[in-house]
Amino acid sequence: MENSTLSRIISVEKEIQQHLDLERVKALECLENEKNTYERKLLEEEEHIKQDFARKLEQAAIEAEASASGLIDAARAAAATLENIDEKSLAQIVSRYIGRVLPGSRP
Repeated sequence: MENSTLSRIISVEKEIQQHLDLERVKALECLENEKNTYERKLLEEEEHIKQDFARKLEQAAIEAEASASGLIDAARAAAATLENIDEKSLAQIVSRYIGRVLPGSRP
């Protein structure tokens, strides 16, 4: 009788161990699935961020080009105005500011 009880205990322990092994495998599979899911989400988010960055970079380049174009236009207009200054007006402007750049003069 004692041998029979011991056999049953050993049998139940083996069964418990098999269930534990099975649950361990299931838990590892579940963890692997979760890991894969999060890796996929991470890659999707990374791609989204890259696309968003590319769009913003393109928009910034367009805005910078427009701004530079405006500055160039303004500089061309200023240059055209300066080209059209007559000698008398130019002499007046130079005489007004010459004292500031000559050595020993006071502002």
